[in-house]
Amino acid sequence: MTGPSTIAGPPLTGAAARAGGLGEFAFDLASSYGNAPALVFDDPLAHDRTTRWTYRDLATQVRSIARGLVADGVTVGEPVAVAMGNRPESLAATLAVAAIGALPVLVSTFAPPPELAAMFTATGVTTVLTQTRLLRRRPAEEATGLIGAVPTLHTVHAVGDDWDDWLARAHRAELDAEVDARATTTRSDTGAGADSWSERTGNDALVLFSSGTSSTPKGIVHGSGGPVIAAFLQADVFARGPSTRMWSPLPMFWSAGFMSATTATLAAGGTCILQETFEPGAALELMDRERITEPYLLPHQARALTDDPAWGHTDLSSLRQVFGKSVFSRHPGVQGDPAWNMPVGYGMTETCALFAAHRADAGRETMRRSHGPLLAGNELRVVDPERNAVLDIGIEGELCVRGPSLMRRYVGKAAADCFDTDGFLHTGDVGFRDERGEIHFTGRATSMIKTDGANVSPAEIEVALRGCPEVRLARVVGIPDVDHDEIVVACVTPADGAPRDAQRIRAFLAERVASYKVPRQVLFFDDGTIPMTNAGSKVRDPELIALVEQRLATERTGGASVP
Repeated sequence: MTGPSTIAGPPLTGAAARAGGLGEFAFDLASSYGNAPALVFDDPLAHDRTTRWTYRDLATQVRSIARGLVADGVTVGEPVAVAMGNRPESLAATLAVAAIGALPVLVSTFAPPPELAAMFTATGVTTVLTQTRLLRRRPAEEATGLIGAVPTLHTVHAVGDDWDDWLARAHRAELDAEVDARATTTRSDTGAGADSWSERTGNDALVLFSSGTSSTPKGIVHGSGGPVIAAFLQADVFARGPSTRMWSPLPMFWSAGFMSATTATLAAGGTCILQETFEPGAALELMDRERITEPYLLPHQARALTDDPAWGHTDLSSLRQVFGKSVFSRHPGVQGDPAWNMPVGYGMTETCALFAAHRADAGRETMRRSHGPLLAGNELRVVDPERNAVLDIGIEGELCVRGPSLMRRYVGKAAADCFDTDGFLHTGDVGFRDERGEIHFTGRATSMIKTDGANVSPAEIEVALRGCPEVRLARVVGIPDVDHDEIVVACVTPADGAPRDAQRIRAFLAERVASYKVPRQVLFFDDGTIPMTNAGSKVRDPELIALVEQRLATERTGGASVP
């Protein structure tokens, strides 16, 4: 319930209020936008042949994959993993799994087999939809190799292998009827008559993974209505429309890639130009050829574009949605829309990305003052976690959130264990609300490391290092970095007689965790020099971080290293 210490955004209206479920999304878009261009992709599995799908093509592909899944015997609620790069089939597969009432589980293409096995096991995945090749990886082989190791897993279908034959075998009228029947029984209920947002966002319809404070990636279960509501709300935040031509290398297994970049563009009737893996020269060529209007990428990727030899002579004159301090605004051929700025906001995977935000047309001065007002339907409390007391305006505390795009629960947990008695999620983030009802995010109460737009759990890396025979003690910290937000640094006391070889430590981790989680720096410490509490049971992180920053600064200036 909303009280004097709870603030609420405006009520849901328009397309967000009328939104169906994730399984209906492609079909609803096809009804609205028909033969307008939806997706463009240069396919590395087909000699870089350019694929162009209209909204009707997307709906057709979703139906085709849905038929294949029904023919395989996939049931309502059954977890199906999608393990693909940024390609049209990845989106179509996700929407198809949802369309038949099954549960799409989006997994990172960075994850090595042990991490994939853990995610598949935690969610009970039975089927994996993937591809034969992704750079040097062989995702289909890796997934097939997990059959037997993951008790529930028995089927793998891969683009570039059996995909087309699998879909052709399922092109039968009776399967269409079953797909239609499933769609009518899995529609979301976003009506105000339901007792809670969890009920109002329908059946389980999407699992995303985000590194939490635990030692393994955290599975986040969303209902069918939440992601679609978020797509329409964020389309409005970014001021997108049918003329938007979005390019983004952010993967769809991240909430920002799936929600803020891809589905929020499609909800507006725009076009997504996909790039399976980020490569600066190819990205510039795409932006020129496809007349991109809005790029959505991370700062280190933007800097990589400016370092590419083609940067200065690439025609980027089509770019309009670029903000004042971005690298694109400094390109000689770019004349951006002066009324548009990259939205400033606050959100997380648990809320389908943005939860509060200033719209793109809010103006720079407005964006500087806060992380924005709540998006429609959302509610916020600021709580003193020690006293469990709701705090008033201007007082810093833990941010607690509730709303239509909020997750239903974490994988392996009951909903009652994820929210307080009023249905609020306690985020572990710190901030306050001001007299305008705007949100100020001031930090993280947890030790999460944010690097290149991704969350990395120090505990996960530390647990992995316990299995390394060359390591006696390891502590992982995040260090501020101008290019990467933070960098992951492993502080290691080596075992007796073990070499101080950073590359060996990194190689050990590369086989066990996703590549972006592997520490950029490994620093070795003599026995007893990692600062501990008097009891010797815990590392004193502030002192360790100060030592790490001193070490890194010394190495940058060429001075002598300290132990």
